[in-house]
Order: sequence, then C-alpha cells, then structure tokens
Amino acid sequence: MGTIDGPHGSPPKVSIVLATFNERANLPVLLDGLRAQELPSFEVIIVDDGSTDGTREVLSAAARSDPRLRPVYHDGKQTTLRAQCQGISTAQGAYVVVMDADLQHPPSLVPAMVRELERGSALVVASRYAPGGAAGPRTISRWLISRGAEWAARLLLPPSRRVSDPVSGYFAFRREIWVPLDPLYRGYKLLLFVLVMAEGKRVTEVGFRFEPRASGTSKVTEGLGFVRIFVSELSLARRLRSLLRSRPASRVPVPETGAPAAGSDR
Repeated sequence: MGTIDGPHGSPPKVSIVLATFNERANLPVLLDGLRAQELPSFEVIIVDDGSTDGTREVLSAAARSDPRLRPVYHDGKQTTLRAQCQGISTAQGAYVVVMDADLQHPPSLVPAMVRELERGSALVVASRYAPGGAAGPRTISRWLISRGAEWAARLLLPPSRRVSDPVSGYFAFRREIWVPLDPLYRGYKLLLFVLVMAEGKRVTEVGFRFEPRASGTSKVTEGLGFVRIFVSELSLARRLRSLLRSRPASRVPVPETGAPAAGSDR
C-alpha cells in the first residue's frame, strides 16, 4: 500500500472518497480491502454524517495508526451527494475515486479504474452492465426504480447516454475536470453531474458485480421520495450543463438564498 505523500513530500496521486453513516461493521473490512490493493500513493477521505453506531470511534482509531485516512466529521445529516462533495473539496490527489462504504463496491476494482485515468480517461464509470458486470439480486420495485432512473437520465441528460450505468455510485475522475457544486444541492447521484463535467472528454467503463449490502441499511431514500429527489438532480445537472456550455471556463456560482435544492437533508 502506498504512502500519504508521494516522492519528496508531494501530494498523494489518488484520493478515495467515502460518505458514511452507521458503517461500523463494514468500514474496517473496506479499509483492509483498499490497503491490499496495488495503488500509487493515495489517501482515503471519509466524510461521516453523525453516525451513532460507533463508526466514528472505529474511524478515529484507524486514522491514528494510518495517516492515509482523513476523517471529516459532520454532525448534521446531509445527503450522500453533499457529503461526497465535501470530501472532494479536500482531496489532494490528481485522481478521485468515489465509492460506497457498504461493501457493495469492490475495492479490487480501484486499480483498474486508476489505470484507465492514467491512460488518459477523464472519467471512469464502474458499470453493472458493462462486460464482466452484474446488477445482482433486486426486488421488482428496486429494479423498476433503478431502470426508470437510467431511462430518465438518458432521455433528459445527453451526457448520460455515453455510459451503460448513468446512475452508478462507483466512479473515478481526474480532479482537473471537477466543478464545485452549489452547497445547497442535495441528492444521491453525483455521477450525473460528473458526466456533465466530462462532456467532450474521454469516458470509459469497467464492469463490476454489485454485491448485496453486508450489514446496515441503505442511506438512499426509496420509493417516491427517491423519484422526487432524482428528478430534481436531473434538472440541476441540466442547468449545470447549460452553464458550462455557455461559459466553458466558469464555475458554478453560489446562488442567492432560496435557490432550488435537490431534495432535503437525510
């Protein structure tokens, strides 16, 4: 496993961003899995949203013995997208990997994603539908919501048509393409926005098998609540695309109070 600093004290090459909430059982297994990978120098940024199951104690103990771990504690409850944006804002690496902490995203795929970035890709999406991938067991309702979200993304957001899994939560990108999002934005599907940021650049996919959650419960709102938030996210991603297409070098400004937000706090 690499060190937190590169040669001569340079920043790590890879930043792995995790958003956690009550992942005490899963986090040690995931961190051990990441440590086992052959990677360039890297850091792991864990943004914890007010866990109450001992996650913070486990994380604090792990960080004391491993300087590559960088905890960020948030006492309030915010959606996954906001927590991930917090982590990305502190990332030092040239490459950023975003993944879940619930063991549904295999850490063994991270080296392959980093290699694709090193070969020139701006964005690498881990897809359940690419060769070698599998969606795993799902209930009919979850299948309908997931496939409906994918269909809506392709219909309303042209950059999402470049990949087979536009609502994947597992992806990696070059930090140079990142455009800071409005701090009022809430939601669960950050990839929609990163696909917009990567428009006109090289995007590749790697297949992965989506595994059942090992323990705990999902942080993502389900049913009609998810649909409402997802539609808001699509609208905001379309707005970001219009901004970037009209002002390619601009960054999204912080709007005045009362700007639309994708969903509410967790």
